[in-house]
Amino acid sequence: PNVSPADDIITSGLKRASRVTPTKGLRDPTLKERNRSAKQLDFLTTALCKPLGEYVKGFPRLERLHPFERALLELTLKDDKYEATLRQVDNARKAMLSIGKQHAGKAAKAKGPKDAVAIREAGFEELEKYFLRNGKKPVDELKEIAKTLRRLPVAELETPTVALVGAPNVGKSSLVRVLSSGTPEVQNYPFTTRGIKMGHFFLDDKRHIVTDTPGLLWRPDEDRNKIEKLAIATLEHLPTCVVFVFDLSGLCGTSVEDQLSIRNDLKLRFAHRRPWLDVMSKSELVPTLGGVLCADLESTWSETDETLAKVTAAFLASEGALAVSAEEDVGVTELRRVIEKTLIKHRDTLETVESTNGPGYQPISSV
Repeated sequence: PNVSPADDIITSGLKRASRVTPTKGLRDPTLKERNRSAKQLDFLTTALCKPLGEYVKGFPRLERLHPFERALLELTLKDDKYEATLRQVDNARKAMLSIGKQHAGKAAKAKGPKDAVAIREAGFEELEKYFLRNGKKPVDELKEIAKTLRRLPVAELETPTVALVGAPNVGKSSLVRVLSSGTPEVQNYPFTTRGIKMGHFFLDDKRHIVTDTPGLLWRPDEDRNKIEKLAIATLEHLPTCVVFVFDLSGLCGTSVEDQLSIRNDLKLRFAHRRPWLDVMSKSELVPTLGGVLCADLESTWSETDETLAKVTAAFLASEGALAVSAEEDVGVTELRRVIEKTLIKHRDTLETVESTNGPGYQPISSV
């Protein structure tokens, strides 16, 4: 929902409520002022409480979000900020509803015109003070939350996705580019300055997504930063075919040992429920894959490095890994063929995983 600034809500409410007139035909001064005061108090109460109620109802509850969007929300906002703010807005609404009803009831039973006016003025003052003291801050915070959530990329929660996973700088973005049928888009998230490349392609006339994921370091999940947790959430909750990307060239900044550790950990956690492929990227820079060592590494590349690269390449090849070079267009056609074959083989499971068609599901894009 579109959240109005708190100052606009209170200013508009007071102004419009003060213009409310008594019911036509009332001639007795006491009845007339009772009626006017009670109606104005009811109007102000509604003007303050109705929008707050619509906000609370309009923002999806965490339990009604798709698991991926729930994870995205928790990464975007601090702690339980989302639910806490909604709770504060709803508490303010309930309290003002009670205050308004009490004063309206008193005004309807006022002893005389002056008494009715005094009750109305007291009610206006108490409602305004309560709103400014307890409603203004959470309403304005809710407005900022809505702005933040609208900036989130819309997740295609049921579209089969090829997720390229691995350490930072291993060549995932380059592979997204060559596997996409068009120019990949850059998805931006509020909790990082790094954009995520996302492209698409068609297989049997059905749209599929191919996406980069944030680079992972070898460390426990609890020590990962938010951008790494986005990668984990992608594997955990979206219908993904995982393509783990290795860089054996020595250029990515993450050791081969750590890349293997990341791969083994993720494969243990996800390969039993997600199709899994291994890829060795930048093959044009890896001697054991038929490439030429980068000139910058010639003085530091040791026999140990070469041996480790050979042993790792042999192990990965035994696991079915493909050697590719996005820059030289080496192995890309075969990679595309294997991905398509894998997607067709696992089509039924990919299209039913984490289905979002259950009753009560509310997309975060409804904010």
